[in-house]
Amino acid sequence: MQERKLNVVFTSIVLVASLFLFLSSDKVADTVRGFDNSFNNSFSNSGCSTEDITNMYADYIEEWKLGISQAFDEAEHEIYGEDEVVGPHPDPNKCICGGSGVIVHGDGHKTVCPYHGKKTMNNILKENNLIYKPL
Repeated sequence: MQERKLNVVFTSIVLVASLFLFLSSDKVADTVRGFDNSFNNSFSNSGCSTEDITNMYADYIEEWKLGISQAFDEAEHEIYGEDEVVGPHPDPNKCICGGSGVIVHGDGHKTVCPYHGKKTMNNILKENNLIYKPL
């Protein structure tokens, strides 16, 4: 039992000493000290700003958004079928309100349709000075 305790103490001392030697090396110390400017720090030496990085991935993001939208459309078509009315739609024949402007929910409460209600989506966008760009 005494020998086991001695082994644990010796191993712990060697581990701590190794850690201090590792951290005291110049290359590791410079790397650790370099993480003081958050995200931009790792790219600052190569001349990339956050805006450059954002612009670099903008096309990918648009492509991913389009792919996700298509995947949801395919899943919706696969689950609900072609003619199933799922929710609000600009076309009154495809909209869940049927063109009446009022959506009746399963529990009986009613909400205004964003496309055919008194406050249509276009009016809301104009009133609030918003821009909507569909995928």
